[in-house]
Amino acid sequence: MTRDYVFEQDFAHERERLRGMEALWDAGSQALLDELGVGAGWNCLEVGAGGGSMVEWTAGRGATVTAVDIDTRFIDHLASDSITVRHIDIREDELPRSEFELVHSRLVLEHLADRRQILDRLAATLRPGGWIVLEDYDWGSFGFDDEHDGFAEVSTAVLEFMQRRGFAPDYGRRVIGDIVDAGFVDVRGEGRVRVIDSSSPGFDFFRLTFESLRQALVDEGLLSAEAAAAASARFAEDVRVTTPLMMAGIGRRPG
Repeated sequence: MTRDYVFEQDFAHERERLRGMEALWDAGSQALLDELGVGAGWNCLEVGAGGGSMVEWTAGRGATVTAVDIDTRFIDHLASDSITVRHIDIREDELPRSEFELVHSRLVLEHLADRRQILDRLAATLRPGGWIVLEDYDWGSFGFDDEHDGFAEVSTAVLEFMQRRGFAPDYGRRVIGDIVDAGFVDVRGEGRVRVIDSSSPGFDFFRLTFESLRQALVDEGLLSAEAAAAASARFAEDVRVTTPLMMAGIGRRPG
């Protein structure tokens, strides 16, 4: 398992899990970048590029994109004249300096215990006047309609497991403060929440997140094998969930 990051890279359904995330949040992320005017002439850094949907969208706007991730298997094929793919650990690997008009990351910093120092590293990659857009969860709004079916226990177990590895479930509400502390100006933020059910494309993000962690939860004593099996079966039924708050922090590097 990668340090700080709880999801096994060999999980068989990882691309499907990421596709669920994209279905939930791509439209909102694209609207944020569109509002900034991202397009031709922009050099952009996509941090934690995942499945590559935002990389393709940004390049499709006419920008050049450097896509970085600790696992590039889903984005290697995107490499082209306008897209550079790099296997990078943003905690310790060397990053370009003063090169980009935009840095965008989504659901990355919340997993990293040294996130504040990493933010400074990302800030240094921006040219004066460049923008940073950081999107992370605040789990305060999250919940299933049928908590009595055991989902409350499952939610508690998943969050406890991730927090043991440096995850901050409330980082969404703190990201704007960190952007201010990092010296950015014109700082603002906005949040969005979805209410979805089992038929929604984005539901697989939550179902497969649980499946990817299921055995580890049992192994660490956070969930019994029986409760894990029951939750897995319940996920296949008609379930409604209120997502965490996806908080976006936006700021401009002075200059």
